[in-house]
Amino acid sequence: MTNSPPPSPPPAGPSVTAITLGVRDVAASAAFYTTGLGFVLLDRVADEIAFVQAGHGLMIALWDVEQMPSEYGEVGHGRLAPPVSLGHNVSAADDVAEWHRLAVDAGAVSITEPTAQPWGGVSACVADPDGFRWDFVYNPAFGVADTGEVTGV
Repeated sequence: MTNSPPPSPPPAGPSVTAITLGVRDVAASAAFYTTGLGFVLLDRVADEIAFVQAGHGLMIALWDVEQMPSEYGEVGHGRLAPPVSLGHNVSAADDVAEWHRLAVDAGAVSITEPTAQPWGGVSACVADPDGFRWDFVYNPAFGVADTGEVTGV
C-alpha cells in the first residue's frame, strides 16, 4: 500500500453572479430598476429580457415571465407575493427612509414604512412592479471586509 497525498480541498463553492426575476413587463421593470433605483442597464433584448448591474460581479436579469418556461419549466405569478426578497444594506439609519422613498417614487408599493427594529437597526420593505420585495436595512453590526466576507449579520 502506498501513501497517497491527502485529497485536495474542494474548490470554493459557486458564487451568485445573476439573480433572475420573472417580470410581467420588461420595459416597466427596466425603468424601475434603472431610472428609479439607479442600477446601470447592461443590455436589453427588446421585450424579452434586460440585465442591470447589481453589484461587484452581480447582475439582475429581468426576464419576461411568459418566456421563462422555455428554460426554467413552469413558473408564474400567483395570488401571493413571490417568496423572494432582495436586500440593500445601507450605512446609516436615515438612508433607509431615502431608499424607501426613491423606490415608492419609482412605482413600488410600500409594504412596511421605515421602522426601528428591536435588534438595533432600521428596516423598510417595498414591492417592485411585479411584487418582488426589496428590503432596505440599516444594521449597525453589518460590514463587508476587504476580502468581500460579510460580517455582523
